[in-house]
Amino acid sequence: MKKIFKPRTIFIIACVCLLAVSLFQLGLRFKDYASEESSSSQMEDLFGITGASSADTPPVLPSSDDTDNDMNTDTDADTNPLIDDALSYFEGCDFDALLSVNDEIIGWIVIPGTNISYPICQHEDNQYYLEHTSQRESNLVGAIFADYRVKEPFEEFNTILYGHRLLNQTMFSALKTYVEKDVWEQNPYIYICTPGTIYVYEIYAAFRGDPDGISYDTGIHSEEKKQSFIDYSLSCAEYDTGIVPTTEDSFLTLSTCTGTGHTQRMIIHSVLVATNK
Repeated sequence: MKKIFKPRTIFIIACVCLLAVSLFQLGLRFKDYASEESSSSQMEDLFGITGASSADTPPVLPSSDDTDNDMNTDTDADTNPLIDDALSYFEGCDFDALLSVNDEIIGWIVIPGTNISYPICQHEDNQYYLEHTSQRESNLVGAIFADYRVKEPFEEFNTILYGHRLLNQTMFSALKTYVEKDVWEQNPYIYICTPGTIYVYEIYAAFRGDPDGISYDTGIHSEEKKQSFIDYSLSCAEYDTGIVPTTEDSFLTLSTCTGTGHTQRMIIHSVLVATNK
């Protein structure tokens, strides 16, 4: 006689199968997390980044009485606390070692006061590094990468960097904390190191925004479009930082998921305030 399962039994079997599949997928995810953490540690060692700031609080900017120059110019590390602090991370770092592993690495990003310290990659599209590490290993954790449309990263009007928001709070997960003004007040700067230059950016706007909004525009050249970009970012900001950029400035935009679907992104806008070549 053919055995007939009761609906309750079928339901229990289905739940057990679903749980098994979920645990398997979760196991794969944490395996990827562990692999990425190991990869990141290896790259830090290879690069030689110190990971230690020279100051426990944001550096004090020179007053207008101390300098006649705008901050958006090359500066002497001996006279600029921002460059001094950036050098406390990057001085003596070895880019050739990174490039020997991956010639698509274009820089390194550090946000003091957070756990963000990663190589920056750039591929011929915006898909590859969503699923590959900076060592070019297949991994859903991905890497921090620059928008492929930006032909000269950190030299154009708007350079965009992307990174995942992960359950283990790595990669660009810390960006979500910048919706709180006190987080920005404590850690307002972003340090970028490339083979030829150190860039220091100051965050001026943080918000959950449209993934198709002006924030993601590149190749911006006209004064009108530049001003529209600035006005849009200021109008979306969660709080007033008191910083009002101009069309003469250069910008760095950071983007990650919000964790609440695909209709919004966590967006951080920053303006270049110091460089050292």
